[in-house]
Order: sequence, then C-alpha cells, then structure tokens
Amino acid sequence: SGVRMSAFALLGDLARLTPSLIEAGLPQLLSEAISSIDPVHPATCNNAVWAVGEVCVRCGENAGPLIPHAADLVASLIPLLMGNAVDMDGNELSLPGIAENAATTMGRLASVKAEFVAPELGRFLLGWCDGMSKIANPAERRDAFTGFVRAVRVNPHSIQNTGSEMGEVITSILFAVVSWHIPSSDIAPNLLSGPYRFAPFPAEFSELLSALRHLLLDLKTSSGEGWNQIEAQMPSNVKRLMHEVYGLS
Repeated sequence: SGVRMSAFALLGDLARLTPSLIEAGLPQLLSEAISSIDPVHPATCNNAVWAVGEVCVRCGENAGPLIPHAADLVASLIPLLMGNAVDMDGNELSLPGIAENAATTMGRLASVKAEFVAPELGRFLLGWCDGMSKIANPAERRDAFTGFVRAVRVNPHSIQNTGSEMGEVITSILFAVVSWHIPSSDIAPNLLSGPYRFAPFPAEFSELLSALRHLLLDLKTSSGEGWNQIEAQMPSNVKRLMHEVYGLS
C-alpha cells in the first residue's frame, strides 16, 4: 500500500511536470490508479484521485486517452463525493480531504469533456457542491467549478433529478459559490450576518466568475416564484453578495 501510495504521488507529479514520460504507459497507469480509488486504503485512494486529476489537466481538450476510463472513474468518485463510502464490513468511512479531492478531479474530468460527467450528475450534484465548498487551493477550486458549470450546462435537468427539492439544490449551489468569498484568514463567527467581510472573487479567474453569474441567473429564472423563498432564507450578507457580485437582484 505504501509503495502504491508513493507511485501515485509520482504519477501525479510526472503528469504535471513531464507528461511525455508517462504517455506510452498511460492506459495501464490510468487503469491502475482508478482501480486503487478504494477508501479502505485512504492515503493510496487520495493520491490516486489526485494523480488522475493531474492527468486530466494534461489532457486539455484531448479526451481520447480518458474515453476508456471515464465511466469507471466517475463510478469510483461518486461514493467519495456522496459520503457513502464503506469498508469491507459495510461500515461508513470518514476520510479527511477526500471529498474536496474527488470534487477537484470530477471537475478536471468534466473540463476535458463534460459529457463524461453530465449523464449521472443528478446522483452526486449535492455531494459535488459540498466537496467544492471545502477546496482550499484556488487553482483546484477553479478547476472543480469550471467542470461543474460545464456539466450542468450539458445536463440542466440534473438539478431536478437529485432526489431533493429544487430549492435545496439551488441553495447548495449558492453556498458552494459563497465559498469563493470566505476570507482565508480570520473567519468571523458572524460572517454571514454580521459586518460585511466577504472577499472579492479572484481577479485572475474572471472567466469563471462570468460563467457562474450566468449559471446563477439561469437558476433564478428556472426556479420561478420559488426564488423568493430561496432568497428569503439567505443570510443578509449572502443576499448582498448575490446582489452585488452576481447580479441576482
């Protein structure tokens, strides 16, 4: 297990720094990594998830290398996002850091080709939102949200197919978006309703901000009169943020 854990850390680094070195063996390496996304071995699982995400980044818009593996990858990531991973005895597993890691890799896969992720989106949309809201690294968070927006665009009906009320789903998406604005230090206990201290959206990710604005406006339109109830339940600072930054007035 320790050897595999180190091997996947190396695979991720090679994908990031010298992708040409792994090109010839990529089909087998991806198969090995995806088959090791097993929460019974948390450290190996985490490294495998991260490594596959780095391979997705290197693929760019070339979906070819991922086509044989995408369905298995999505199936492996869903339990990690939904928090229903279990051990060999059927006991639920709690894995620190795994949800945000899985959210990043799902986004990176969707960024290569949204159709890899979109058909099953309703099954894990809520878990993806929760995972995205926990990502600390800005570049990883950008990749997760970029893929999320693309997947929702390809399968907008997924929002009605989560098994939850539409208002609850939209609220989950809104609060995932709010995570972009939580200050990295000195988080006040009354951040949502005390003095307004939300941070601005990172200027270097302006393209993503525009995509999120359009998505949230479309969600508001599609929710019809239900939007009034969603907005009524927003804490005062979240309401102000949505008005001022996302144009949801």
